[in-house]
Parts: sequence; C-alpha cells; structure tokens
Amino acid sequence: MFVRLMLTGILAVTLVSAQRGGGGGRGGGGRDSGMGGGGFPMSVASKFDTIAGMLKLDKDQKKALKTTFDDSQKEAAPIRDQMTKARLAIGEAVQAGKSEEEIKTLASSLGTLEAQMAEIELKAFAQVYKSLEKEQVAGTRGLFPMMKGMFSGKNWNAAE
Repeated sequence: MFVRLMLTGILAVTLVSAQRGGGGGRGGGGRDSGMGGGGFPMSVASKFDTIAGMLKLDKDQKKALKTTFDDSQKEAAPIRDQMTKARLAIGEAVQAGKSEEEIKTLASSLGTLEAQMAEIELKAFAQVYKSLEKEQVAGTRGLFPMMKGMFSGKNWNAAE
C-alpha cells in the first residue's frame, strides 16, 4: 500500500512538473502570450538577472556566479538523465505489475539520484554564499529556495 501511494505521488509530481505554459487556449494578449495589457511585449528576467539583482552582484561576482552555475549544470547533466530513466523504469514496472519489492528498489534508486542532485544544488549555493560580501548575504534568503531544482532542466538560466 505504501509503495502504491509513493508511486502515485511520484507520478503526480512528474506530471505536474512536465506541464509547461500552454496558455489554456487564450487568444493574443493573454498572460502567457508575452504581451502586456497594451499589446507591448513584456520582458521576463532570466534567473541570472534575477539572482544578480537580488544579491546586488558586481561584474566580477556575476561572472563567478555564471561560471559556478554553468559548472554545476554540467555536473548535474548525467544525474538528470539517470533520473529520467529511473522515473520511466518505475512507470514501466508499475504497468508491468512488478512486485512491490522491485518497485521499492527502483524508487530507492531514484531517491538516491535526487539526493545527489540536491547535493550539487547545495554545493553551488555554498560556493556563491562564500563569495558574497557581508551586506549581500541578506539576499540569499531569496536565493536558497530558488536552488531546489535549479539544475533539473537543460539550462539553469531559462525563464520558466
């Protein structure tokens, strides 16, 4: 029973995280169309710009942040691919009616991969944190929650 509940949760999270914009059939000028109320395009700040503004980074700090996050993205790529395969394996095992023990083993391996991803995210956060001046540290209150899932996509800087 526990395994089925856990799998239902994993599948629900996977489906929700797979949803992208779409706009729900709205016509031009809708919230997701990139147009403001007057028909003017709205710009969406990149994560890099958001973080740089939040932390009030100077030019050298911006360069270091980009390098840190780019390196972390490269480190996370194989884990991200393994996580995708692990989720598919769980789905296939459920559909094939595999035993609870086999499904539990697959779910455990996915959990291990998620922990590895969290480690990469936290190491990147720590590296950025250490590079900040004392007055910039207060801005990390907004950065820390942003780190969860930062490298789960193919580009950490993509606006979502």
